Amino acid sequence: MILPAPICRALLVGLLLSTGLARPLAAMQTADSRQLQRTMADIALLSNQLARRQADAVQIHEQLSTRLKAVRTEALQLIRDHRIDSEAEALAHVRLRYDLMLMAEIRAYLERYARKIAYYRVACDRLGYLYQQADDDLKIVNTLSGVKVEALTSQVEKVLDGYLADAQTLVIEPDTLTVESPQRTWKLLQSTP
Repeated sequence: MILPAPICRALLVGLLLSTGLARPLAAMQTADSRQLQRTMADIALLSNQLARRQADAVQIHEQLSTRLKAVRTEALQLIRDHRIDSEAEALAHVRLRYDLMLMAEIRAYLERYARKIAYYRVACDRLGYLYQQADDDLKIVNTLSGVKVEALTSQVEKVLDGYLADAQTLVIEPDTLTVESPQRTWKLLQSTP
């Protein structure tokens, strides 16, 4: 005689409970499930913080781009108004020299913020992958061993530790920027339409 599936399951659970085997398995699954849920919450929190830093970097990058256009327009206007034809004349003109130096500094910051934006994008993608992996493991926790959950948790903790400092604040150290000379900026200004 073949029993319906729900009855078979009920008999199997009853047998496991009577022998004491179901309790440790259920406790392990619950502990693993809770650990995976905590891990997913940590990933989500850090991912949200990094996404905010990325949005901050994008906003600053856009503001710097706007400022660079304004300074460039001013420099070109000074060149036209004062009929400046040479690099020596440009560097001798105080305001134009200042604009050339400012343009070089803004470009250095733009380049650094572009790198930060790319860094945050990769970090968010990596955390998204880990979150999905933890979510998948949570869905199949009944078949996982505790060792696999511990290995995933350990991997996630290493990644979280690596990104945690960058999630708190967006910092660009001015000392680490490479700023072009006013002469180089003059040449770039002359070569662009």
